[in-house]
Amino acid sequence: GVEEAFYTTDRVMTVSFHKYGDYFPGTGALDDVGHDVGKYYSLNVPLRDGVDDAAYETLFVPIMSKVMERYQPGAVVFQGGADSLSGDRLGGFNLSIK
Repeated sequence: GVEEAFYTTDRVMTVSFHKYGDYFPGTGALDDVGHDVGKYYSLNVPLRDGVDDAAYETLFVPIMSKVMERYQPGAVVFQGGADSLSGDRLGGFNLSIK
């Protein structure tokens, strides 16, 4: 979806924190980093089932701080899926709405 739309451009940096493994659509590996002029403008942070708020924050804060420092975007768009919330049968994560 979003990553694929911008995979070959350096005009948009995509960062994805997502469930990874034997799970549809099977994309979003660590080495999926973009292509051509878009190389290194795509960052994937694959997660396993059970990630909670503390674990997510431990990854999210330093990674996004470095992305913001290096890329210096003029705008940020955040897309958060509800399947990351605790209790969602599809996502398998344990994130709260805090």
